Amino acid sequence: MTPIEVHPIRLGIANAYLVRQEGTILVDTGDAGSEDAILEAAKQLGIAPGDIRLILLTHGHADHAGSASSLRTMTGAKVAIHRDDAEKLRSGNQGRLRARCITGRILGLFFNAKKKAHYPPLEPDILITDSLDLRTYGVDGTVIPTPGHTPGSVSVILGDNEAIVGDLIFPSIPSEKPGLPFWADDSDEVNRSIGIIREQQPQKIYTGHGGPFSGEEIDTIR
Repeated sequence: MTPIEVHPIRLGIANAYLVRQEGTILVDTGDAGSEDAILEAAKQLGIAPGDIRLILLTHGHADHAGSASSLRTMTGAKVAIHRDDAEKLRSGNQGRLRARCITGRILGLFFNAKKKAHYPPLEPDILITDSLDLRTYGVDGTVIPTPGHTPGSVSVILGDNEAIVGDLIFPSIPSEKPGLPFWADDSDEVNRSIGIIREQQPQKIYTGHGGPFSGEEIDTIR
């Protein structure tokens, strides 16, 4: 079987990921205006816009879904999001970030501003409920719900013992070691969802900011 390739794309402080095996999917899209950087990164890998079969959004915040509308037009790929975050995408409004720590309260002054919280709206093509099998799109992996950061946050469990978890896990400041997210709609759900990821025993975890981290590092999160 063709190995799974995970290619991080650094978009300022956020990450998007091109995942390639028999087919190619894009996980997250950065802020609005990131589409050219993403497609240039794809070009450098020999991936044409039309090769991208699916755009998967780990959740509906602007720094992950902001360029989804433009990229759907430019690639023809379908856009998938969990149904519990779909209204964020439809409205182009991430809603107010709910801080769970002092860092979140401070940074929230910037990220809750209207300019950062809004992005081009989009009607999703695929609504995820329980899970989504990525083999349909040529990648050995499954999308699973991992709520807490937002109600509709999801993660990707890949068949090579790797995972992409969006903002379920954040790099701590200033250590950059893996920790809990600065914002969470439900902190208890965050802890349960991190437990779900641990149960998968991934060797490498790719995050929406910073990372990647090893499975051993994830075990230290409290």
